[in-house]
Amino acid sequence: MTEQQSWQIFFDEGRGFHKTVRSSVKRPHIFTPSIIQNIAAMAIEKYFMAIFMKNGLMPMNHTMTDFIAASKLILTLKAELIETLLYMDNLQQICSFDFFKITPPSEGDVVRFIKAVDDVAEIAEQELGIEQ
Repeated sequence: MTEQQSWQIFFDEGRGFHKTVRSSVKRPHIFTPSIIQNIAAMAIEKYFMAIFMKNGLMPMNHTMTDFIAASKLILTLKAELIETLLYMDNLQQICSFDFFKITPPSEGDVVRFIKAVDDVAEIAEQELGIEQ
């Protein structure tokens, strides 16, 4: 597998999750805010990993906080996006056995999650030289 194929796979998977999260709002009886949050997080993770793979960079872990930290080495993220990503991390703190916390997001959070995915997708497209 070539380097380009590796990041392209991540990018394509990000697009798939992105499409799902955008269409999920049409079926609220199936897609709860928690499910939408998790699909949005997967899209964001895939887009960031495509950027990182293309740049030969790996985040320490796969949390939003770690994506922000790794991004600072190559990108400038808007404050609003950083705030949303940290908020998403705060809702689900599941990496430690000692401190495990899940806070369900509200209906109002869905728009915020979708905007974050849109913003990260735009950054990925610019960084990877992909036409929309």
